[in-house]
Amino acid sequence: MEEPTRKHSLKVSFIDGCFASIMIGFTANYATPFALVLGAKNFHIGLLNAIPQLSSAFGQLPAGDLAERVRSRVRFITYGVMGQALLWLVIGSIPYLIKENQTSWFIILLTLTTISGAIVGPAWSSLMSDTVDKTQYGTYFAWRGRIHGFIALISNLIAGVWLYKMAEDKYLAFAILFCFAGLCRIASGVFLNKMTDVPLEIPLDKRFNYLDFIRRLPESNFAKFTLFVAFLNLAVFIAAPFFAVYMLRNLGFSYTEYALVNTAGALASLLSLPLWGKIADRYGNVKILRATALFTPLLTLSWIVTDNLPYLIITNAFAGYIWAGFNLCAVNFIFDAASPPVRTRCLGYFNFTNGIAIFIGSITGGYMVNYLPPLRLLLGQHIIISNLLTLFFISGFLRMVIVLIGLNSFKEVRTADTIEEHKLLSIILGFKPMIDLGQNIFFRTHNPKQDRSAEL
Repeated sequence: MEEPTRKHSLKVSFIDGCFASIMIGFTANYATPFALVLGAKNFHIGLLNAIPQLSSAFGQLPAGDLAERVRSRVRFITYGVMGQALLWLVIGSIPYLIKENQTSWFIILLTLTTISGAIVGPAWSSLMSDTVDKTQYGTYFAWRGRIHGFIALISNLIAGVWLYKMAEDKYLAFAILFCFAGLCRIASGVFLNKMTDVPLEIPLDKRFNYLDFIRRLPESNFAKFTLFVAFLNLAVFIAAPFFAVYMLRNLGFSYTEYALVNTAGALASLLSLPLWGKIADRYGNVKILRATALFTPLLTLSWIVTDNLPYLIITNAFAGYIWAGFNLCAVNFIFDAASPPVRTRCLGYFNFTNGIAIFIGSITGGYMVNYLPPLRLLLGQHIIISNLLTLFFISGFLRMVIVLIGLNSFKEVRTADTIEEHKLLSIILGFKPMIDLGQNIFFRTHNPKQDRSAEL
Protein backbone atom coordinates (compact mmCIF):
# COMPACT_ATOMS: atom_id res chain seq x y z
CA MET A 1 0.00 0.00 0.00
CA GLU A 2 1.39 3.40 -0.97
CA GLU A 3 1.94 5.86 1.86
CA PRO A 4 -0.74 8.46 0.80
CA THR A 5 -3.28 5.63 0.48
CA ARG A 6 -2.27 4.25 3.87
CA LYS A 7 -2.64 7.65 5.55
CA HIS A 8 -6.07 8.22 4.02
CA SER A 9 -7.24 4.76 5.09
CA LEU A 10 -6.00 5.27 8.65
CA LYS A 11 -7.59 8.72 8.79
CA VAL A 12 -11.09 7.55 7.85
CA SER A 13 -10.66 4.50 10.11
CA PHE A 14 -9.83 6.79 13.01
CA ILE A 15 -12.99 8.86 12.38
CA ASP A 16 -14.98 5.62 12.16
CA GLY A 17 -13.54 4.66 15.56
CA CYS A 18 -14.61 7.98 17.10
CA PHE A 19 -18.26 7.40 16.16
CA ALA A 20 -18.02 3.74 17.21
CA SER A 21 -16.67 4.82 20.60
CA ILE A 22 -19.64 7.12 21.13
CA MET A 23 -21.95 4.21 20.39
CA ILE A 24 -20.08 2.03 22.89
CA GLY A 25 -20.21 4.76 25.55
CA PHE A 26 -23.97 5.15 25.06
CA THR A 27 -24.78 1.44 25.15
CA ALA A 28 -22.19 -0.78 26.86
CA ASN A 29 -23.10 0.01 30.47
CA TYR A 30 -26.78 0.72 29.92
CA ALA A 31 -28.17 -2.56 28.61
CA THR A 32 -28.91 -3.89 32.11
CA PRO A 33 -30.53 -0.62 33.34
CA PHE A 34 -32.75 -0.62 30.22
CA ALA A 35 -33.74 -4.24 30.89
CA LEU A 36 -34.72 -3.28 34.43
CA VAL A 37 -36.87 -0.46 33.08
CA LEU A 38 -38.58 -3.03 30.85
CA GLY A 39 -39.32 -5.11 33.95
CA ALA A 40 -36.57 -7.72 33.77
CA LYS A 41 -36.13 -10.15 36.67
CA ASN A 42 -32.85 -11.63 37.95
CA PHE A 43 -33.32 -14.57 35.59
CA HIS A 44 -33.54 -12.20 32.61
CA ILE A 45 -30.43 -10.32 33.74
CA GLY A 46 -28.51 -13.59 33.78
CA LEU A 47 -29.67 -14.40 30.25
CA LEU A 48 -28.88 -10.84 29.15
CA ASN A 49 -25.22 -11.36 30.04
CA ALA A 50 -24.80 -15.03 29.13
CA ILE A 51 -26.62 -15.45 25.81
CA PRO A 52 -25.00 -12.54 23.89
CA GLN A 53 -21.56 -13.61 25.15
CA LEU A 54 -22.04 -17.20 24.05
CA SER A 55 -23.64 -16.22 20.73
CA SER A 56 -20.83 -13.76 20.08
CA ALA A 57 -18.28 -16.52 20.60
CA PHE A 58 -19.99 -18.84 18.11
CA GLY A 59 -20.36 -15.93 15.71
CA GLN A 60 -16.57 -15.79 15.45
CA LEU A 61 -16.27 -19.28 13.95
CA PRO A 62 -17.64 -18.52 10.45
CA ALA A 63 -16.00 -15.07 10.33
CA GLY A 64 -13.09 -16.26 8.19
CA ASP A 65 -15.27 -18.17 5.71
CA LEU A 66 -17.74 -15.30 5.34
CA ALA A 67 -15.01 -12.72 4.78
CA GLU A 68 -13.49 -14.95 2.09
CA ARG A 69 -16.83 -15.38 0.33
CA VAL A 70 -17.57 -11.64 0.27
CA ARG A 71 -14.00 -11.14 -0.99
CA SER A 72 -13.93 -7.51 0.14
CA ARG A 73 -13.19 -7.05 3.83
CA VAL A 74 -14.28 -3.41 3.73
CA ARG A 75 -17.67 -4.34 2.26
CA PHE A 76 -18.07 -7.28 4.67
CA ILE A 77 -17.30 -5.11 7.72
CA THR A 78 -19.59 -2.33 6.49
CA TYR A 79 -22.50 -4.77 6.17
CA GLY A 80 -22.05 -5.89 9.77
CA VAL A 81 -21.66 -2.36 11.12
CA MET A 82 -24.77 -1.10 9.34
CA GLY A 83 -26.73 -4.11 10.58
CA GLN A 84 -25.61 -3.35 14.13
CA ALA A 85 -26.65 0.28 13.72
CA LEU A 86 -30.16 -0.62 12.53
CA LEU A 87 -30.59 -3.04 15.43
CA TRP A 88 -29.82 -0.29 17.96
CA LEU A 89 -32.46 1.89 16.30
CA VAL A 90 -34.97 -0.95 16.77
CA ILE A 91 -33.86 -1.54 20.38
CA GLY A 92 -34.44 2.11 21.21
CA SER A 93 -37.97 1.79 19.82
CA ILE A 94 -38.94 -1.34 21.78
CA PRO A 95 -41.22 0.47 24.27
CA TYR A 96 -43.21 1.96 21.38
CA LEU A 97 -43.13 -0.89 18.83
CA ILE A 98 -43.56 -3.94 21.08
CA LYS A 99 -46.28 -4.20 23.71
CA GLU A 100 -45.70 -7.72 25.09
CA ASN A 101 -42.60 -9.68 26.15
CA GLN A 102 -40.46 -6.58 25.81
CA THR A 103 -37.61 -8.03 27.88
CA SER A 104 -37.44 -11.19 25.78
CA TRP A 105 -37.37 -9.19 22.58
CA PHE A 106 -34.64 -6.97 24.01
CA ILE A 107 -32.49 -10.02 24.80
CA ILE A 108 -33.00 -11.32 21.26
CA LEU A 109 -32.18 -7.99 19.63
CA LEU A 110 -29.17 -7.39 21.89
CA THR A 111 -27.88 -10.85 20.98
CA LEU A 112 -28.24 -10.07 17.27
CA THR A 113 -26.46 -6.73 17.58
CA THR A 114 -23.65 -8.39 19.54
CA ILE A 115 -23.28 -11.08 16.86
CA SER A 116 -23.29 -8.52 14.03
CA GLY A 117 -20.41 -6.68 15.70
CA ALA A 118 -18.49 -9.82 16.68
CA ILE A 119 -18.69 -11.56 13.33
CA VAL A 120 -16.90 -8.72 11.51
CA GLY A 121 -14.39 -8.09 14.30
CA PRO A 122 -11.71 -10.48 13.01
CA ALA A 123 -12.00 -9.06 9.48
CA TRP A 124 -11.59 -5.51 10.84
CA SER A 125 -8.57 -6.50 12.92
CA SER A 126 -6.89 -8.26 10.01
CA LEU A 127 -7.59 -5.32 7.69
CA MET A 128 -6.08 -2.90 10.20
CA SER A 129 -3.04 -5.14 10.65
CA ASP A 130 -2.50 -4.99 6.87
CA THR A 131 -2.89 -1.21 6.88
CA VAL A 132 -0.78 -0.17 9.87
CA ASP A 133 3.01 -0.20 9.56
CA LYS A 134 4.10 -3.51 11.10
CA THR A 135 6.91 -1.85 13.06
CA GLN A 136 4.43 0.52 14.71
CA TYR A 137 1.70 -1.86 15.91
CA GLY A 138 2.23 -1.14 19.59
CA THR A 139 2.59 2.63 19.25
CA TYR A 140 -0.29 3.09 16.81
CA PHE A 141 -2.89 0.91 18.49
CA ALA A 142 -1.97 2.33 21.91
CA TRP A 143 -2.46 5.88 20.59
CA ARG A 144 -5.70 4.97 18.89
CA GLY A 145 -7.00 3.02 21.86
CA ARG A 146 -6.30 5.83 24.30
CA ILE A 147 -8.17 8.48 22.29
CA HIS A 148 -11.13 6.25 21.50
CA GLY A 149 -11.19 5.03 25.10
CA PHE A 150 -11.49 8.59 26.37
CA ILE A 151 -14.29 9.27 23.88
CA ALA A 152 -16.15 6.18 25.12
CA LEU A 153 -15.57 7.18 28.74
CA ILE A 154 -16.88 10.71 28.21
CA SER A 155 -19.84 9.38 26.23
CA ASN A 156 -20.62 6.99 29.07
CA LEU A 157 -20.68 9.89 31.55
CA ILE A 158 -22.87 11.99 29.24
CA ALA A 159 -25.30 9.08 28.90
CA GLY A 160 -25.49 8.74 32.69
CA VAL A 161 -26.23 12.44 33.14
CA TRP A 162 -28.83 12.29 30.35
CA LEU A 163 -30.66 9.38 31.97
CA TYR A 164 -30.55 11.16 35.34
CA LYS A 165 -32.03 14.35 33.87
CA MET A 166 -34.71 12.39 31.99
CA ALA A 167 -35.72 10.24 34.98
CA GLU A 168 -39.38 11.22 34.64
CA ASP A 169 -39.68 9.57 31.21
CA LYS A 170 -37.25 6.65 31.15
CA TYR A 171 -38.70 5.10 28.00
CA LEU A 172 -38.08 8.29 26.02
CA ALA A 173 -34.65 8.75 27.60
CA PHE A 174 -33.46 5.30 26.55
CA ALA A 175 -35.12 5.59 23.14
CA ILE A 176 -33.23 8.79 22.33
CA LEU A 177 -29.98 7.42 23.79
CA PHE A 178 -30.02 4.16 21.83
CA CYS A 179 -31.31 5.72 18.61
CA PHE A 180 -28.52 8.32 18.76
CA ALA A 181 -26.07 5.45 19.32
CA GLY A 182 -27.47 3.78 16.19
CA LEU A 183 -27.02 6.97 14.16
CA CYS A 184 -23.41 7.24 15.35
CA ARG A 185 -22.85 3.65 14.22
CA ILE A 186 -24.25 4.53 10.79
CA ALA A 187 -21.75 7.41 10.57
CA SER A 188 -19.07 4.95 11.66
CA GLY A 189 -20.01 2.63 8.80
CA VAL A 190 -19.93 5.48 6.26
CA PHE A 191 -16.33 6.36 7.13
CA LEU A 192 -15.30 2.74 7.42
CA ASN A 193 -16.54 2.15 3.87
CA LYS A 194 -14.03 4.77 2.69
CA MET A 195 -11.07 2.63 3.78
CA THR A 196 -8.86 1.16 1.08
CA ASP A 197 -9.49 -2.53 0.70
CA VAL A 198 -6.50 -4.85 0.81
CA PRO A 199 -7.16 -7.91 -1.40
CA LEU A 200 -7.57 -11.10 0.59
CA GLU A 201 -6.01 -14.03 -1.25
CA ILE A 202 -6.31 -17.38 0.54
CA PRO A 203 -4.24 -20.23 -0.95
CA LEU A 204 -5.92 -23.63 -0.71
CA ASP A 205 -3.15 -24.97 1.53
CA LYS A 206 -3.85 -22.15 4.02
CA ARG A 207 -7.49 -23.08 4.58
CA PHE A 208 -8.24 -24.89 7.83
CA ASN A 209 -11.18 -25.30 10.21
CA TYR A 210 -11.37 -25.04 13.98
CA LEU A 211 -10.73 -28.74 14.52
CA ASP A 212 -7.55 -28.44 12.45
CA PHE A 213 -6.61 -25.47 14.62
CA ILE A 214 -7.02 -27.57 17.79
CA ARG A 215 -5.12 -30.52 16.32
CA ARG A 216 -2.13 -28.25 15.71
CA LEU A 217 -1.84 -27.48 19.42
CA PRO A 218 1.28 -29.64 20.07
CA GLU A 219 3.35 -27.82 17.43
CA SER A 220 1.50 -24.51 16.89
CA ASN A 221 2.91 -21.52 18.75
CA PHE A 222 -0.27 -19.52 18.09
CA ALA A 223 -2.57 -22.31 19.31
CA LYS A 224 -0.59 -22.59 22.57
CA PHE A 225 -0.84 -18.84 23.06
CA THR A 226 -4.60 -18.94 22.42
CA LEU A 227 -5.08 -21.73 24.94
CA PHE A 228 -3.04 -19.91 27.59
CA VAL A 229 -5.05 -16.70 27.23
CA ALA A 230 -8.34 -18.66 27.21
CA PHE A 231 -7.56 -20.53 30.45
CA LEU A 232 -6.40 -17.31 32.10
CA ASN A 233 -9.64 -15.57 31.09
CA LEU A 234 -11.64 -18.50 32.43
CA ALA A 235 -9.97 -18.07 35.83
CA VAL A 236 -10.43 -14.29 35.69
CA PHE A 237 -14.14 -14.39 34.89
CA ILE A 238 -14.93 -16.78 37.70
CA ALA A 239 -14.67 -13.66 39.87
CA ALA A 240 -14.90 -10.70 37.47
CA PRO A 241 -18.73 -10.36 37.36
CA PHE A 242 -18.93 -10.19 41.16
CA PHE A 243 -16.66 -7.27 42.03
CA ALA A 244 -19.57 -4.88 41.47
CA VAL A 245 -21.81 -6.99 43.71
CA TYR A 246 -19.12 -7.07 46.40
CA MET A 247 -18.64 -3.30 46.38
CA LEU A 248 -22.31 -2.36 46.33
CA ARG A 249 -23.77 -5.09 48.53
CA ASN A 250 -21.05 -6.30 50.88
CA LEU A 251 -19.00 -3.15 51.33
CA GLY A 252 -21.99 -0.84 51.05
CA PHE A 253 -20.29 1.55 48.63
CA SER A 254 -22.36 4.38 47.24
CA TYR A 255 -22.70 4.67 43.46
CA THR A 256 -20.21 7.55 43.61
CA GLU A 257 -17.63 5.41 45.41
CA TYR A 258 -18.34 2.55 43.03
CA ALA A 259 -17.82 4.90 40.05
CA LEU A 260 -14.52 6.15 41.50
CA VAL A 261 -13.10 2.64 41.73
CA ASN A 262 -14.15 1.77 38.15
CA THR A 263 -13.05 5.09 36.70
CA ALA A 264 -9.60 4.69 38.27
CA GLY A 265 -9.11 1.44 36.38
CA ALA A 266 -10.35 2.88 33.09
CA LEU A 267 -8.18 6.00 33.33
CA ALA A 268 -5.06 4.05 34.28
CA SER A 269 -5.63 1.77 31.31
CA LEU A 270 -6.05 4.62 28.86
CA LEU A 271 -3.17 6.72 30.16
CA SER A 272 -0.72 3.81 30.16
CA LEU A 273 -1.40 2.58 26.62
CA PRO A 274 1.32 4.74 24.95
CA LEU A 275 3.91 3.43 27.42
CA TRP A 276 2.92 -0.18 26.76
CA GLY A 277 3.00 0.41 23.02
CA LYS A 278 6.56 1.77 23.09
CA ILE A 279 7.84 -0.99 25.37
CA ALA A 280 6.20 -3.69 23.25
CA ASP A 281 7.56 -2.29 19.98
CA ARG A 282 11.08 -2.36 21.44
CA TYR A 283 11.17 -5.52 23.56
CA GLY A 284 8.44 -7.64 21.95
CA ASN A 285 4.92 -8.62 22.89
CA VAL A 286 5.71 -11.92 24.60
CA LYS A 287 7.96 -10.31 27.22
CA ILE A 288 5.15 -7.92 28.16
CA LEU A 289 2.57 -10.72 28.18
CA ARG A 290 4.68 -12.77 30.56
CA ALA A 291 5.51 -9.85 32.84
CA THR A 292 1.92 -8.64 33.14
CA ALA A 293 0.53 -12.17 33.54
CA LEU A 294 2.67 -12.59 36.66
CA PHE A 295 0.66 -9.84 38.37
CA THR A 296 -2.82 -11.13 37.50
CA PRO A 297 -3.18 -13.38 40.60
CA LEU A 298 -2.44 -10.40 42.85
CA LEU A 299 -5.11 -8.29 41.16
CA THR A 300 -7.92 -10.35 42.69
CA LEU A 301 -6.18 -11.48 45.91
CA SER A 302 -5.63 -7.82 46.84
CA TRP A 303 -9.41 -7.44 47.27
CA ILE A 304 -9.48 -9.72 50.31
CA VAL A 305 -7.07 -7.53 52.30
CA THR A 306 -9.12 -4.46 53.16
CA ASP A 307 -12.23 -2.46 52.33
CA ASN A 308 -10.41 0.88 52.42
CA LEU A 309 -11.71 3.01 49.53
CA PRO A 310 -8.41 4.76 48.61
CA TYR A 311 -6.67 1.37 48.67
CA LEU A 312 -9.25 -0.18 46.33
CA ILE A 313 -9.04 2.82 43.99
CA ILE A 314 -5.27 2.37 43.77
CA THR A 315 -5.67 -1.41 43.41
CA ASN A 316 -8.12 -1.06 40.53
CA ALA A 317 -5.93 1.58 38.89
CA PHE A 318 -3.02 -0.84 38.99
CA ALA A 319 -5.28 -3.57 37.56
CA GLY A 320 -6.26 -1.27 34.70
CA TYR A 321 -2.58 -0.54 34.07
CA ILE A 322 -1.61 -4.24 34.00
CA TRP A 323 -4.54 -5.39 31.86
CA ALA A 324 -3.91 -2.57 29.38
CA GLY A 325 -0.46 -3.97 28.70
CA PHE A 326 -1.62 -7.58 28.55
CA ASN A 327 -4.59 -6.95 26.23
CA LEU A 328 -2.67 -4.65 23.87
CA CYS A 329 0.19 -7.13 23.48
CA ALA A 330 -2.20 -10.08 23.10
CA VAL A 331 -3.78 -8.48 20.02
CA ASN A 332 -0.43 -7.34 18.62
CA PHE A 333 0.99 -10.84 19.10
CA ILE A 334 -1.79 -12.23 16.91
CA PHE A 335 -0.91 -9.69 14.20
CA ASP A 336 2.72 -10.86 14.35
CA ALA A 337 2.07 -14.61 14.67
CA ALA A 338 -0.65 -15.03 12.01
CA SER A 339 0.28 -14.44 8.37
CA PRO A 340 -2.03 -12.13 6.38
CA PRO A 341 -3.82 -14.92 4.42
CA VAL A 342 -5.00 -16.64 7.62
CA ARG A 343 -5.15 -13.71 10.02
CA THR A 344 -8.91 -13.21 9.83
CA ARG A 345 -9.49 -16.91 10.49
CA CYS A 346 -6.96 -17.00 13.35
CA LEU A 347 -8.53 -13.95 14.99
CA GLY A 348 -11.95 -15.58 14.75
CA TYR A 349 -10.71 -18.81 16.33
CA PHE A 350 -8.88 -16.88 19.05
CA ASN A 351 -12.00 -14.85 19.88
CA PHE A 352 -14.20 -17.95 19.80
CA THR A 353 -11.94 -19.87 22.18
CA ASN A 354 -11.75 -16.95 24.60
CA GLY A 355 -15.46 -16.27 24.36
CA ILE A 356 -16.25 -19.84 25.35
CA ALA A 357 -13.73 -19.66 28.19
CA ILE A 358 -15.24 -16.41 29.49
CA PHE A 359 -18.73 -17.88 29.31
CA ILE A 360 -17.66 -21.02 31.20
CA GLY A 361 -15.85 -18.92 33.80
CA SER A 362 -18.86 -16.67 34.37
CA ILE A 363 -21.30 -19.59 34.62
CA THR A 364 -18.95 -21.51 36.92
CA GLY A 365 -18.49 -18.54 39.22
CA GLY A 366 -22.24 -17.92 39.33
CA TYR A 367 -22.86 -21.55 40.29
CA MET A 368 -20.00 -21.84 42.79
CA VAL A 369 -20.80 -18.68 44.69
CA ASN A 370 -24.03 -20.21 46.04
CA TYR A 371 -22.22 -23.18 47.59
CA LEU A 372 -18.85 -21.82 48.74
CA PRO A 373 -18.18 -21.37 52.46
CA PRO A 374 -17.86 -17.70 53.38
CA LEU A 375 -14.49 -16.18 54.18
CA ARG A 376 -14.28 -14.20 57.43
CA LEU A 377 -12.32 -10.95 57.13
CA LEU A 378 -11.59 -8.49 59.93
CA LEU A 379 -11.52 -5.01 58.44
CA GLY A 380 -10.81 -2.23 60.89
CA GLN A 381 -13.62 -2.09 63.41
CA HIS A 382 -15.97 -4.47 61.59
CA ILE A 383 -16.05 -7.94 60.13
CA ILE A 384 -17.05 -8.96 56.62
CA ILE A 385 -18.22 -12.53 56.08
CA SER A 386 -18.80 -13.26 52.41
CA ASN A 387 -18.59 -16.19 50.04
CA LEU A 388 -17.51 -13.70 47.37
CA LEU A 389 -14.18 -13.37 49.17
CA THR A 390 -13.77 -17.15 48.85
CA LEU A 391 -14.55 -16.86 45.14
CA PHE A 392 -11.90 -14.14 44.75
CA PHE A 393 -9.34 -16.36 46.47
CA ILE A 394 -10.15 -19.31 44.19
CA SER A 395 -9.88 -17.10 41.11
CA GLY A 396 -6.50 -15.78 42.25
CA PHE A 397 -5.20 -19.27 42.99
CA LEU A 398 -6.32 -20.59 39.58
CA ARG A 399 -4.68 -17.63 37.85
CA MET A 400 -1.43 -18.44 39.64
CA VAL A 401 -1.55 -22.11 38.58
CA ILE A 402 -2.32 -21.24 34.94
CA VAL A 403 0.43 -18.62 34.79
CA LEU A 404 3.03 -20.97 36.26
CA ILE A 405 2.10 -23.81 33.87
CA GLY A 406 1.52 -21.91 30.64
CA LEU A 407 3.70 -18.81 30.86
CA ASN A 408 6.56 -20.24 28.78
CA SER A 409 4.44 -22.35 26.43
CA PHE A 410 4.67 -19.82 23.56
CA LYS A 411 7.50 -17.73 22.16
CA GLU A 412 8.15 -14.42 20.40
CA VAL A 413 7.80 -14.45 16.61
CA ARG A 414 9.58 -11.26 15.67
CA THR A 415 12.94 -9.67 16.30
CA ALA A 416 13.10 -7.54 19.44
CA ASP A 417 15.69 -6.04 21.75
CA THR A 418 16.80 -8.28 24.58
CA ILE A 419 16.28 -7.30 28.21
CA GLU A 420 16.62 -9.20 31.46
CA GLU A 421 13.34 -10.03 33.15
CA HIS A 422 14.12 -8.19 36.39
CA LYS A 423 14.99 -5.04 34.45
CA LEU A 424 11.73 -5.24 32.50
CA LEU A 425 9.80 -5.64 35.75
CA SER A 426 11.60 -2.61 37.19
CA ILE A 427 10.48 -0.58 34.16
CA ILE A 428 6.89 -1.80 34.47
CA LEU A 429 6.74 -1.01 38.20
CA GLY A 430 8.38 2.38 37.71
CA PHE A 431 11.50 1.53 39.72
CA LYS A 432 13.99 2.02 36.90
CA PRO A 433 12.92 5.59 36.03
CA MET A 434 13.14 6.52 39.72
CA ILE A 435 16.60 4.91 40.05
CA ASP A 436 17.82 6.65 36.89
CA LEU A 437 16.54 9.97 38.19
CA GLY A 438 18.26 9.43 41.54
CA GLN A 439 21.55 8.53 39.84
CA ASN A 440 21.36 11.62 37.65
CA ILE A 441 20.76 13.85 40.65
CA PHE A 442 23.54 12.15 42.66
CA PHE A 443 26.21 12.39 39.97
CA ARG A 444 25.20 15.91 39.00
CA THR A 445 25.56 16.96 42.64
CA HIS A 446 28.90 15.23 43.24
CA ASN A 447 30.48 15.86 39.84
CA PRO A 448 29.41 19.37 38.86
CA LYS A 449 32.59 20.03 36.83
CA GLN A 450 32.16 16.84 34.89
CA ASP A 451 28.57 17.78 34.14
CA ARG A 452 29.55 21.22 32.89
CA SER A 453 32.32 19.85 30.71
CA ALA A 454 29.91 17.32 29.26
CA GLU A 455 27.51 20.09 28.44
CA LEU A 456 30.29 22.02 26.70
